[in-house]
Amino acid sequence: MTGSWSRGTDRYPVTLKKIASLDDTGEAKIDGTVEISFWAQTATDRFSGIYTNTSAGLCMKKMRVIKKSSRKVVQEITFADDDACSAGMLMTTIYMNVEKWVERGKDVISVNFRGGGAGTAVDYVFNSRTRKYQRRK
Repeated sequence: MTGSWSRGTDRYPVTLKKIASLDDTGEAKIDGTVEISFWAQTATDRFSGIYTNTSAGLCMKKMRVIKKSSRKVVQEITFADDDACSAGMLMTTIYMNVEKWVERGKDVISVNFRGGGAGTAVDYVFNSRTRKYQRRK
Protein backbone atom coordinates (compact mmCIF):
# COMPACT_ATOMS: atom_id res chain seq x y z
CA MET A 1 0.00 0.00 0.00
CA THR A 2 1.33 3.43 -0.83
CA GLY A 3 0.15 6.89 0.06
CA SER A 4 1.26 10.01 1.84
CA TRP A 5 1.19 11.58 5.26
CA SER A 6 0.79 15.28 5.61
CA ARG A 7 0.81 17.91 8.29
CA GLY A 8 0.19 21.45 7.24
CA THR A 9 2.19 22.04 4.08
CA ASP A 10 4.60 19.16 4.75
CA ARG A 11 3.89 15.98 2.78
CA TYR A 12 5.78 12.67 3.06
CA PRO A 13 5.47 9.51 0.98
CA VAL A 14 4.48 6.35 2.87
CA THR A 15 4.83 2.74 1.71
CA LEU A 16 3.43 -0.09 3.82
CA LYS A 17 4.55 -3.69 3.34
CA LYS A 18 3.10 -6.74 5.04
CA ILE A 19 5.86 -8.45 6.99
CA ALA A 20 3.77 -10.64 9.32
CA SER A 21 0.23 -11.28 10.51
CA LEU A 22 -1.48 -12.91 13.48
CA ASP A 23 -5.11 -14.04 13.61
CA ASP A 24 -6.21 -15.37 16.98
CA THR A 25 -9.96 -15.07 16.39
CA GLY A 26 -10.39 -18.82 15.92
CA GLU A 27 -7.77 -21.44 15.26
CA ALA A 28 -4.68 -19.28 15.86
CA LYS A 29 -2.73 -18.53 12.68
CA ILE A 30 0.49 -16.61 12.30
CA ASP A 31 2.52 -15.67 9.28
CA GLY A 32 6.08 -14.64 10.14
CA THR A 33 7.15 -13.24 13.48
CA VAL A 34 4.86 -10.69 15.15
CA GLU A 35 5.82 -8.14 17.81
CA ILE A 36 2.94 -7.07 20.08
CA SER A 37 3.32 -4.01 22.33
CA PHE A 38 1.76 -4.49 25.75
CA TRP A 39 -0.25 -1.89 27.63
CA ALA A 40 1.91 -2.44 30.70
CA GLN A 41 4.80 -0.04 31.04
CA THR A 42 6.86 1.66 33.70
CA ALA A 43 8.06 5.25 33.79
CA THR A 44 11.25 4.23 31.96
CA ASP A 45 10.45 1.00 30.07
CA ARG A 46 7.87 -0.49 27.76
CA PHE A 47 7.40 -4.17 26.90
CA SER A 48 6.61 -6.13 23.77
CA GLY A 49 6.15 -9.82 23.04
CA ILE A 50 7.63 -11.72 20.12
CA TYR A 51 5.02 -14.22 18.91
CA THR A 52 5.84 -17.01 16.47
CA ASN A 53 5.00 -20.58 15.52
CA THR A 54 6.76 -23.18 17.63
CA SER A 55 6.66 -26.97 17.70
CA ALA A 56 3.75 -26.64 20.17
CA GLY A 57 1.84 -23.97 18.22
CA LEU A 58 1.53 -20.19 18.37
CA CYS A 59 3.00 -18.52 21.48
CA MET A 60 5.21 -15.78 22.83
CA LYS A 61 8.86 -16.86 22.59
CA LYS A 62 10.32 -13.80 24.32
CA MET A 63 9.49 -10.44 25.83
CA ARG A 64 11.52 -7.37 24.97
CA VAL A 65 12.24 -4.60 27.46
CA ILE A 66 12.56 -1.32 25.55
CA LYS A 67 14.07 1.76 27.17
CA LYS A 68 11.72 4.66 26.41
CA SER A 69 14.44 7.32 26.34
CA SER A 70 16.59 5.57 23.71
CA ARG A 71 13.92 3.36 22.05
CA LYS A 72 16.44 0.52 22.25
CA VAL A 73 15.90 -3.08 23.38
CA VAL A 74 17.84 -3.40 26.65
CA GLN A 75 16.77 -6.92 27.64
CA GLU A 76 15.06 -9.99 26.21
CA ILE A 77 13.34 -12.46 28.54
CA THR A 78 12.87 -15.84 26.85
CA PHE A 79 10.17 -18.43 27.48
CA ALA A 80 10.48 -22.19 27.04
CA ASP A 81 9.19 -23.85 23.87
CA ASP A 82 7.44 -26.56 25.82
CA ASP A 83 4.34 -28.67 25.21
CA ALA A 84 2.10 -26.04 26.79
CA CYS A 85 3.29 -23.11 24.66
CA SER A 86 1.39 -20.90 27.07
CA ALA A 87 3.40 -17.69 27.56
CA GLY A 88 1.39 -14.63 26.59
CA MET A 89 -1.66 -16.66 25.62
CA LEU A 90 -4.08 -16.16 28.55
CA MET A 91 -5.91 -12.89 27.92
CA THR A 92 -8.34 -12.62 25.03
CA THR A 93 -7.01 -9.17 24.28
CA ILE A 94 -3.42 -10.13 23.44
CA TYR A 95 -1.79 -6.82 24.45
CA MET A 96 -3.02 -7.37 28.03
CA ASN A 97 -0.93 -10.53 28.57
CA VAL A 98 1.70 -8.53 30.44
CA GLU A 99 0.51 -6.45 33.38
CA LYS A 100 2.16 -3.98 35.75
CA TRP A 101 1.40 -3.33 39.37
CA VAL A 102 3.25 -1.74 42.29
CA GLU A 103 4.23 -3.47 45.51
CA ARG A 104 6.09 -1.61 48.29
CA GLY A 105 7.04 1.12 45.85
CA LYS A 106 8.50 -1.26 43.23
CA ASP A 107 7.08 -1.98 39.79
CA VAL A 108 6.18 -5.63 39.26
CA ILE A 109 5.75 -6.92 35.70
CA SER A 110 3.51 -10.00 35.45
CA VAL A 111 3.56 -12.24 32.37
CA ASN A 112 0.35 -14.26 31.99
CA PHE A 113 0.42 -17.93 31.00
CA ARG A 114 -2.50 -20.02 29.72
CA GLY A 115 -3.37 -23.17 31.65
CA GLY A 116 -4.39 -24.25 35.11
CA GLY A 117 -7.99 -23.01 34.79
CA ALA A 118 -7.60 -19.27 35.32
CA GLY A 119 -4.01 -19.31 34.10
CA THR A 120 -0.88 -18.40 35.97
CA ALA A 121 1.49 -15.45 36.12
CA VAL A 122 5.24 -15.11 36.50
CA ASP A 123 6.39 -11.88 38.12
CA TYR A 124 9.52 -9.89 37.28
CA VAL A 125 11.06 -7.00 39.23
CA PHE A 126 13.80 -4.59 38.23
CA ASN A 127 17.17 -5.20 39.86
CA SER A 128 18.92 -1.82 40.13
CA ARG A 129 22.33 -3.52 40.59
CA THR A 130 22.18 -5.58 37.34
CA ARG A 131 19.91 -3.07 35.52
CA LYS A 132 17.72 -6.03 34.42
CA TYR A 133 14.29 -7.44 35.22
CA GLN A 134 14.60 -10.67 37.17
CA ARG A 135 12.07 -13.36 37.93
CA ARG A 136 10.68 -12.87 41.42
CA LYS A 137 11.04 -15.86 43.71
